[in-house]
Amino acid sequence: MKALYEKVTIDEQHSMLVKHIRLNAFGALWHYHPEYELTYIMQSNGKRFVGDHVTNFDAGDLVLIGPNLPHFWRNDDDRLNEPPAEAIVVQFPASLDENMLGSFPESEPVRHLLHRSRYGLCFSAKMVARIANRLTQLPKQEGMNQVLELLSILNELTTDREAMLLASDSYQLTASEAETERMKRVLEFVLKHFREEIRIEQIASVAGMAPAAFCRYFRKRTNKSFVEYLNELRISHARKLLTHADLSVGQVGLECGFNNISHFHRQFKQQTGTTPLRYQATYRDKQAPLLTAMAELSQ
Repeated sequence: MKALYEKVTIDEQHSMLVKHIRLNAFGALWHYHPEYELTYIMQSNGKRFVGDHVTNFDAGDLVLIGPNLPHFWRNDDDRLNEPPAEAIVVQFPASLDENMLGSFPESEPVRHLLHRSRYGLCFSAKMVARIANRLTQLPKQEGMNQVLELLSILNELTTDREAMLLASDSYQLTASEAETERMKRVLEFVLKHFREEIRIEQIASVAGMAPAAFCRYFRKRTNKSFVEYLNELRISHARKLLTHADLSVGQVGLECGFNNISHFHRQFKQQTGTTPLRYQATYRDKQAPLLTAMAELSQ
């Protein structure tokens, strides 16, 4: 996918950019920028892309993106009659780590957190429940109070032992490699047709390549085969349907492009470590603390 360079403008009177975004739907393209980015999804759902990692996101999603790591949040095409997409986005320059934190030995845990974020970091529901109110209040603060609060939030995030790295440790897609119209065509086609059967010959034709050459090309740029990537996307969509739609497991499998229910079960357990039914029950248990915290905030 073609990663576009985003110019983040931070004026001379500020050391970071804090935005409260409210849109009909998230419309940012696949992009990168040299600044760190902390994004908290207050309201909305869909799919999140960070490097070579793709998964579903819901309200409460909190991710720290390192410099020049391609990313974007995308609402699903079938999103109808849903409330606006809402998020808090904080962008701050790499110089915060290099020029400021480097002078303080006590900041080592935060610097380590920022170093890990070069692959993208997703934080746990428990952590989000603890700091959700602070994140929503951050755009309302000004001056040094806002800077100190961001540092305090980052310091709190260092204690999250369940924080998950997103992009694979071998991911090395540079900006120049990202500027390929061919990969953009391929991934846009997959996002549109992943519910259907996609043959290697078919997707290779979209890329304008022979099947064998396409397989090598795709693996080189994503560190996985096309079939692996397609199955990850399908299982990601299956996880969303299992927790948001009133469908049977068999119907979810068919809706996600799996014509064989046994194959769907194998792929789901291989990627999640559990069965579709158990995943559904576990997800709801994990969401309970976050839903309670958000309900309290709305009162």
